Amino acid sequence: MENIDKKEALSEINTNLKPQNKNARNSFQAFIFFWIGQLFSILGSNIVSFVLIWTITELAPENNTVLSIAAFLAFIPFVVFVPIAGVVADKWNKKSIILVADSLQAALTLVYIIIIALGNLQIWHIYAIGFLRGTCGAFHEPVSFSVLSIMTPKDKLSRMNGLNTLFSSLVRIIAPVIAGFLMIYLDTMWVLSIDIITFLIALVPIIYIAFPNVLESSKESDLKGEGKGSFWGHLKEGFTTIKNIPGLMMIMLMATLSNFFFQPLDALLPNFVRVSHSGGQQELAYFLGFLNLGVFLGAIIMTVKKHWKHMAITITIGLFSTSVGYLALGLVPPGSFIALYIFAALFLVMNPIVNGLFQTAIVFMIPPEKMGRVISVLITMSSIASPLGLIIAGPAADLLGSIPKLYIICGILSAVSVALTIFRKAPWNMMKEGQRLQDEAMKAKAEE
Repeated sequence: MENIDKKEALSEINTNLKPQNKNARNSFQAFIFFWIGQLFSILGSNIVSFVLIWTITELAPENNTVLSIAAFLAFIPFVVFVPIAGVVADKWNKKSIILVADSLQAALTLVYIIIIALGNLQIWHIYAIGFLRGTCGAFHEPVSFSVLSIMTPKDKLSRMNGLNTLFSSLVRIIAPVIAGFLMIYLDTMWVLSIDIITFLIALVPIIYIAFPNVLESSKESDLKGEGKGSFWGHLKEGFTTIKNIPGLMMIMLMATLSNFFFQPLDALLPNFVRVSHSGGQQELAYFLGFLNLGVFLGAIIMTVKKHWKHMAITITIGLFSTSVGYLALGLVPPGSFIALYIFAALFLVMNPIVNGLFQTAIVFMIPPEKMGRVISVLITMSSIASPLGLIIAGPAADLLGSIPKLYIICGILSAVSVALTIFRKAPWNMMKEGQRLQDEAMKAKAEE
């Protein structure tokens, strides 16, 4: 795999930024239709996730290890299967992949409902369902990102990333609140049935629209003997592309460490609210809602602001503020839910801005036909230590005797990992180069 030439990259960007023809406009309109359907799917999936984690706290009260195992099993498919999914996203029919993944998730929810109706629910059932749902998500995520990057015009990409985060976070705000409220008045199986309804809504655009094919050049290369033509060959090509972008490998390593330190938040959140702060399912629902409210506010900023002049500085501030917010959650006094909700809302405000700017930068540097495999490698490598973080979160909290103490330590270590990476020359220059390519592409678009 040759290094990415700046002139070729800029030429490709300018080509993509030329006025869109009717088919391109229709393609983007079709993506919006698909995207709206996926928002309903996210709503149903998040309701199921809330029901799963709260059910664990009822079956095994105050057991941090059980929560860690459940979180580990739900997450490990992303590490194992995302590399495969990225290659599949570039080589197979994207509509079929998304259709199968969404259908299987709905089928798993139906199985969960049947188990509850039979009155035989056990913890291992939740483990198995979480693992299988994670497997479906591992195939769905790289394909969805690939579809977004292909069907969205390059001059709209930054704002579309922000818009996607905006509405996804809005859905994630209301999903736990809906689930927590309904679980008070309805049986769990009726709450879970919402996921079946949202799946049927999302199914309509998946069947209706045609997804674009950007694989022709790759196929021609294989026919000529220039491509590897195998799973491992394409996976290696994605990894090589990352290595050929100076600084991207170091940023990926920083993301690996940060994700490792943030896993206790995900794994132990139910007991953080229920045990450390003596809260119930409504308090957990509100806490999750306020967490996503912060993401929502950040996404609004990302969507409204058309152009970022100081990408590197903004990303750096965002990374540090998230680590400090994590630490602050651990310092909130027990039972102080107002303070907890405020810190939760502030905690992730910068997260969509950082992710949006980073995604925009790498999209300008990576050819569309390699996007799936590159994104899959980035997701896998940045998440490779996360299962370890999940599985040791419970024992670590038990050893410290407190979940808040673990949050404080992890917040400090996350900030240190950011400081040791982001100020080095290669990562800083990579972010600067991403901004330069974006600026030149936007300037070229304005001059047409």
